[in-house]
Amino acid sequence: MKIKLITLLITLLLSVSAQAGLWEKMTTMGTQTVKPSAEYLIETAGWNIRVYEWIPADNPNTRCMFAAGSQKGGVACYSINN
Repeated sequence: MKIKLITLLITLLLSVSAQAGLWEKMTTMGTQTVKPSAEYLIETAGWNIRVYEWIPADNPNTRCMFAAGSQKGGVACYSINN
């Protein structure tokens, strides 16, 4: 009885996880994936900050950066013609 319950719980958890992945695929179907023009880590007192840079498709005169840490992240864009 206990093994059946454990098997049922594991199956349920895997099913929920698979449905979440399926929902993400369905909601982003047809969306173009763009690779960043640069990505790197910044070492800051033991915390690795991930940084991604890209040029927006609708504004080639702008560069945007996204920095993500373990608790916060942010986006900044600036003109590259100045």
